Amino acid sequence: MEYTGSQYIGEYVDGRMEGVAEYILPTKTKYVGEMKDGMFHGQGTLYFPSGSRHDAIWEKGLVVKVSLNSPTWTHLEKSLRAVMTVEMASITRPQG
Repeated sequence: MEYTGSQYIGEYVDGRMEGVAEYILPTKTKYVGEMKDGMFHGQGTLYFPSGSRHDAIWEKGLVVKVSLNSPTWTHLEKSLRAVMTVEMASITRPQG
């Protein structure tokens, strides 16, 4: 799942990101939550540079349930590019 220029703070199991961790994208968007098999999986929160956040339940890198307590996304986070960046980071495997 690692995205070029990102930072991962957490444990690895069999070479894959696993457990509760922090994952910081090059855009400074930060995911804090559960990881499984190298992907966002379980309860986790995206923190955006604008100060907004997105609480959700993730399954294999994709949002399956949004928290009702999560504030509405700002215009910037609603952009297709921001969503694609988060989704790509959750499924891209490291090269090399």
